Amino acid sequence: ISVGPYQTLTFRPPPQGMESVPHTDLREDPDFEPPVGFPKYSANYGIHISMYISDFAQTYKKAQELNVLYVNPRFMRRAFTLEEATSDCMFRILDIVDPENPTSGKPLLSLEHEVRSVVKTDGRLYKSCPFDEIPEQCQG
Repeated sequence: ISVGPYQTLTFRPPPQGMESVPHTDLREDPDFEPPVGFPKYSANYGIHISMYISDFAQTYKKAQELNVLYVNPRFMRRAFTLEEATSDCMFRILDIVDPENPTSGKPLLSLEHEVRSVVKTDGRLYKSCPFDEIPEQCQG
């Protein structure tokens, strides 16, 4: 599945005898207090993947619409709003849902994604972006 410029994810069935493979390790963080009006998230100590996308704001808005935005208390960069996500060049999601039936009640997969912008707000390549140059589809 294509997930961004030059990036794909490959899925395969779980090992024989397993219904699924867990990718999360959620734990309560008693020291984490979100800003007023935002949910208190559990910290994920499981794996996470990073992906770089070309249309950052639109992707954030779609994640918000699907109610899949996530803030992991383990990390200092915590994007509760589009403005914070834009400033940090990243936001997170935890659950993958069917975009045509997002309220079905069960995620298709729980796997933390750190969704990153290829470019910073000034148009320069983001520091941890693995590309040598800005892909054409990510240019202003």
